[in-house]
Amino acid sequence: MAGGSGTRFWPVSREQSPKQLQKIVGSETMVQSTVRRLLPLIPIEKLYLGTNHQQAIETLRQLETFGFSGNHIIAEPCNRNTALAIGLMAKVLVDKDPDAVMSVFPADHVITDSESFIKVLQKAETLAQKGFLVTLGIPPTRPETGFGYLQQGSKIEGYEGVCHVKQFVEKPDLNTAKLYLEEGNYFWNCGVFVWKATTLLEELQQYAGNIYSQLENISGCLQNSKGNNTYLELSEKGQGLFSSLPSISIDYAVMEKSSKVVLIPADIGWNDVGAWNALDDVSEKDSSGNIINGNVQALDCQNSIIQGENRLIAVLGLKNTVVVDSPDALLVCAKERSQDVKKLVEALNENDRPEGKLPATVKRPWGSYTVLDSGPGYLLKRIDVLPGEILSLQSHQHRSEHWTVASGTADVVLDEETFQLKVNDSITIPKSSKHRLGNPSSELLIIFEVQFGKILDEADISRYEDRYGRC
Repeated sequence: MAGGSGTRFWPVSREQSPKQLQKIVGSETMVQSTVRRLLPLIPIEKLYLGTNHQQAIETLRQLETFGFSGNHIIAEPCNRNTALAIGLMAKVLVDKDPDAVMSVFPADHVITDSESFIKVLQKAETLAQKGFLVTLGIPPTRPETGFGYLQQGSKIEGYEGVCHVKQFVEKPDLNTAKLYLEEGNYFWNCGVFVWKATTLLEELQQYAGNIYSQLENISGCLQNSKGNNTYLELSEKGQGLFSSLPSISIDYAVMEKSSKVVLIPADIGWNDVGAWNALDDVSEKDSSGNIINGNVQALDCQNSIIQGENRLIAVLGLKNTVVVDSPDALLVCAKERSQDVKKLVEALNENDRPEGKLPATVKRPWGSYTVLDSGPGYLLKRIDVLPGEILSLQSHQHRSEHWTVASGTADVVLDEETFQLKVNDSITIPKSSKHRLGNPSSELLIIFEVQFGKILDEADISRYEDRYGRC
């Protein structure tokens, strides 16, 4: 499951470039780490991924080195929580193999004890074959109020440590969380599940019939996306069906109601990395307890998280503070308020601040663009076009553009003429002219674009032809 927005990791993570696609911990993105963790047990050809349609292409690009197939990505048209996403994937798997055992993993968690994790999954598979819905329970180490809990019930004979789940408990207040820790029969719910796909579908049919009844219709609407990097998406009919169904988690829809749910205690070094302060548990610290990355000069700081990029971040005398720099936004907050970064992002969105959703570098099917500067009547962009890619044939009503090639080779269509530009070549695109930019070479094309006009908005695009079906 890789469709989350990760707003608590703003400004690094944003709606269009969320947490699972970022290098939050270590040298790989979180989705890459999740895939690598599973490969000792599950071959790449048996991994499937559900995500948001805005993130599908970038997700596929990040998994190319693993040999991951785009036919194993389902891009959802909107967020309907986990019950529908998991149910649809179960239907797809059953159609391929009626005996399939299905495991569900969030793509943005950290697990440090991979060997124990694999052993737990093998045990879970055995239980799943017996018709159980298996969930992993993490032994709590503190009275955590940000997680749901699982209460341990009666034991399952013949399976050491395995118990029925007596009840699912929502995020408790602090006093209740302390009580759970003292009692010792409560576990954190980490959202990792194992079951036979047919068993899950049977339980959906019983407890969430409105979702189950549409799964066959929706799966029949899956089709290949347009463009070079194809994945599975829903037709217009499928999008309508998907969007019409309720947004509900698999916990509410099935797990809290089913009598088949069992728990395996899993001491696997799990962390959901839910906010910036979670780095305290999964990252290396200096002698003063600081976690520092990037171009940072820190003096007399303690127990702080300071994340920089290219420009220098100089900090002095900070204690228990989070500082995160990005090209277009800077976050400074008390470490204890890390969970409230989500509220900050909500406020940005309510005020229509683009920084709340859009990163400085915006991914597109053909590559990306970065806004470098803007002012009254002008806007400067860097545009990266991937090898073999081409933008839509388009025009703009309110602006003209001037392109200069910095690297690579550009094919340009301007009204009825075609041009090929090399490094240092330039061309002006008048207002209302039909134009197109492409990269015919095997190298990255980089151009700098200066826009001129009274209205400089991404909405000012009229498309006539497009490889990605955006006309």
